Amino acid sequence: MDYHTNIKIVFSIFGSDFNPIDFTESINISPTKFWVEGELIPNNKKNKKREESCWEYSIQSETIYFEEVSEIFYNIFNNKIENINNYLTEVKNVTVKFDIVLELAEEQGVSLFFNRNFLSMVSKLDSEIDVDTYILKD
Repeated sequence: MDYHTNIKIVFSIFGSDFNPIDFTESINISPTKFWVEGELIPNNKKNKKREESCWEYSIQSETIYFEEVSEIFYNIFNNKIENINNYLTEVKNVTVKFDIVLELAEEQGVSLFFNRNFLSMVSKLDSEIDVDTYILKD
């Protein structure tokens, strides 16, 4: 199997007092995934329910340059930061997070450069960054 390096950004907002449907209407961007506290978790044999609500937006690209993916994200969300922050000031106990997923083809590197645009956005949203790396082997 021939693997290629992929970089994915998952922007998520989650919390128990958070309403992802209202949030979608507030910023006028549809999530790639969302769920509401109390919903059954799919494919769970123990019928566990979600403990908090979540809104996610993800972007993925076949590249070795994080900056390419972060600029796409920045161009979508930059003019929404004020709306996002206004909405979140009314909600308590929420977490804002960027998950960066690096799927590296064996023996291929990646450039993980955080430019000022991305870092400024992370800061303005008072968010966290989590980086996960996976090596894809034949």
